[in-house]
Amino acid sequence: MFDKNKVDYSLYLVTDSTMLPPGTTLESQVEAALKNGVTLVQLREKETETKVFIEQALKVQKLCHKFQVPLIINDRVDVALAIDADGVHVGQDDMPIKMVRQLLGPSKIIGWSVGYEHEVEQLAAMGPGAVDYIGLGMVYPTLTKKNPKKAPMGPRGVSKLLDKLQSTNAEWCRTVAIGGLHPDNIPRVLYQIASSDGKRSLDGISVVSDIMASPEAGNAAQTLRALIDQSSFHYAQGLSPCRKDFSSELAKECVQQMTEASPLVQHITNKVHQNFGANVTLALGSSPIMSEVEPEFEELSQISHATLLLNTGTVAPFNTLLQAMCAYNAAKRPIVFDPVGYSATSTRLELNNQLLAYGQFACIKGNVGEILSLADLNKGKMRGVDAGSVGSDISLCVEATKIVAYRYRTIAVCTGQQDIVVDGTCGGTFELSEGSAARASDLPALIVEAGEIPVMGKITASGCSLGSTIACLVGGISDKQHLFHAVTTAVCLYKSAGKIASERCNGSGSFQVELIDALDQLFTKNQPESWVAKVSRI
Repeated sequence: MFDKNKVDYSLYLVTDSTMLPPGTTLESQVEAALKNGVTLVQLREKETETKVFIEQALKVQKLCHKFQVPLIINDRVDVALAIDADGVHVGQDDMPIKMVRQLLGPSKIIGWSVGYEHEVEQLAAMGPGAVDYIGLGMVYPTLTKKNPKKAPMGPRGVSKLLDKLQSTNAEWCRTVAIGGLHPDNIPRVLYQIASSDGKRSLDGISVVSDIMASPEAGNAAQTLRALIDQSSFHYAQGLSPCRKDFSSELAKECVQQMTEASPLVQHITNKVHQNFGANVTLALGSSPIMSEVEPEFEELSQISHATLLLNTGTVAPFNTLLQAMCAYNAAKRPIVFDPVGYSATSTRLELNNQLLAYGQFACIKGNVGEILSLADLNKGKMRGVDAGSVGSDISLCVEATKIVAYRYRTIAVCTGQQDIVVDGTCGGTFELSEGSAARASDLPALIVEAGEIPVMGKITASGCSLGSTIACLVGGISDKQHLFHAVTTAVCLYKSAGKIASERCNGSGSFQVELIDALDQLFTKNQPESWVAKVSRI
């Protein structure tokens, strides 16, 4: 009998014999998986009659005993009792937990499918003698659920459930993410999902098709095992732990590296911004390309120092944006995300939230209204895509920016009279069961200021073009620089150019010309020690 307090939930295989490739059996797939790193097996055979189910369970149980891995039976408490399995996993519509525990006794493992906060509250009310672990999800759509009753919740939704576990003091309960998890998203899921207090992360992930449907189940399990054990997600250059301060020397290095690299910046942006953004990119020694052609995305992402600027000012088809994100994430090239008008309409809110659920961003940039909304600190909807100042004080803006950086493991930038830059990358690392590397309140944050520049708010695409500037800087760095420093350099450079342009221009029309000229001059000279924008640590 297994000690249920010492179960390893890290790689949890759920079986499905309807997926078996030719030449394989349920037992051969399970054995290959057990040989290559699976730590827990759930026998889930929905369409199997009781007699056959028991026969299969006995064979799988023998394999699990051989590799000293617990066997969990899905739904069928009678089968679990018949073969003396190590535990049972039940859903919300199955036998009540209290009755399952009475039948199985205190030493068996009981798992429960959970997808809502009120279900976590029920779990906590039952106390530590009831449920041992919960399956959280579904995270993403999955073919194994033919008629799902719950909508995909993404990493953010799972993190909310971890928050509820913490607030209800259900510290005994382990967690496994379920639903649509594959090699292309598992590192991101493990990286992004954590409770807000930093004390709880996932204990494991559950997979079905990647092993059960694979002609090489052993290799598939090895791949999954390696992704979990590497405890890191290096989705871009410059993720190693960095100095929390900032200096003109660091800025100079970032600009010099950008000069040498001459990044390609692919813009998927609003139509108002395209021409201005292209000119800003050229002024910074980089190459702009405006492309929403899906067949080009993979090829563009493979170019050395390519960067994607994703701006939702013009609502493009979700599939187009998703394909672009997937290409750049797969190529480990940075994405700068500007969720324009994040919550201005229900359409924008849904689109931006979907992008946040499916992508990993090197930087998320927004105005005050957008960042407050992303952090769930903005009361009511935004006025529109240009909703900036909402009467919030700087401390609230700092708090919101830290929350956004922490939730999405990114560099977050909140723009305003004072720009706020926060590093939430946590060195690109994660740990199962150990919580996060930090809390939101602990994250390093900087303020960039150059006094009032009122004319900046009188032209279109000024905020969007900060996104272009950030994309140029992060696209140019190597692992000798850091994303945090590159983004801060971009913000400081752009704000300095804006201040200079505001003093030279005769109005909003000439301001645009002067801004591009100032960017060009500051970039060419590369003397950050003379920039007018000043950086201070919060």
